[in-house]
Amino acid sequence: MAFKSANRVRNSHGKVEVSMEEFKKWLKKFDIDGDGRISVEELREAIHATGGWFCRWKAKRVLKAVDTNSDGFIDDSEMCKLVVFAQKQFGLRVVSF
Repeated sequence: MAFKSANRVRNSHGKVEVSMEEFKKWLKKFDIDGDGRISVEELREAIHATGGWFCRWKAKRVLKAVDTNSDGFIDDSEMCKLVVFAQKQFGLRVVSF
């Protein structure tokens, strides 16, 4: 993800570690319409910001995996599923600091 700065903590597996609040704050930057939910296009922009490839495809894949109520958005109630997905797919580890 876009947490590549030198002052970020990396664990023994090389994954960047961030708190849940840092993750939410970072993701909120992409909530362009300010509705508190992340759309597929906003998610695409977030993935693009990380330097990821195939952003449109990945955004659709992520949304399909974590959008439990099938409303086309990721909201606070689905954030934990997004974190689990990001940890598995994007080399990120969300921890409590």
